[in-house]
Amino acid sequence: FNWKAGDTARPDELDRVAESMVDALVAAVTADPLPPHIRELYLTEPLPRAGGIDAVMFSGGVAEYVYGREETDFGDLGRRLGRALARRVHAGALPYPLLPPGECIRATALGASEYSVQLSGNTGFVSDPGALLPRRNLQVVRPHYRLGETVDAEAVAAAIRRHLIALDVAQTGADVALALSWSGPSSHERLLPFARGIRDALDERTAAGRPLYVVLDGDVALTLGRLLREELDVTADLMVVDGLSLRDFDYVDLGRLRHPSNTVPVTIKSLVFEQEATGAGGPAS
Repeated sequence: FNWKAGDTARPDELDRVAESMVDALVAAVTADPLPPHIRELYLTEPLPRAGGIDAVMFSGGVAEYVYGREETDFGDLGRRLGRALARRVHAGALPYPLLPPGECIRATALGASEYSVQLSGNTGFVSDPGALLPRRNLQVVRPHYRLGETVDAEAVAAAIRRHLIALDVAQTGADVALALSWSGPSSHERLLPFARGIRDALDERTAAGRPLYVVLDGDVALTLGRLLREELDVTADLMVVDGLSLRDFDYVDLGRLRHPSNTVPVTIKSLVFEQEATGAGGPAS
């Protein structure tokens, strides 16, 4: 189709696009050798042939439609692609048994980029190292808010709640690493409402007995942990550390507290790459 900006794609045209994409996928998986029009789609060298394939499994959002878990059309190609894939599987065009997935839309590939650091346990707050550590693959959730001269607890709580919902975490109840920014004076008058916002946003989790993992970029972890524990009566297992700047779609592994250094080994796994400057001075992904 010769679509231009501002054109409207008709439903039947979108159906044809989805069917074509699925045919290309099936050919990429089954054809040997690859047809030229499929080979030219690759950005890297094609994967070597895997040999005997016992079964296939789909993951990601489109898989929700392949397995019939979702029926809603969210305005993208997801439902069309999923249904077209399901038809190819049932028709035998993809000649492998279909396995049920452990996860669909929540399946995530880890480790595109990875590095490790050591965090001091002396400057953080860890209520019970034996219960909190080690932990693997904690999803990072980084809400956005502004901290003025006066910190608004309700605004902080609302920002955290919105972001938990936006990243599909509130519904799962899975443990997360809440990555927070701190700026400005570290006075009691500012830190207490900040801590109150955190407590109020996560009250359902603490009521359910879930532990809290809070990671800060500012040097206030020990004070914040004590405020949450001693002044705001957060009784859930609590870990607050600082010295890390994390972002959405990062995942972290937290190791056991090491003695006698009293440090916590942290591995950060990122799925998003930084932008690189171009020769003209602009960003390029």
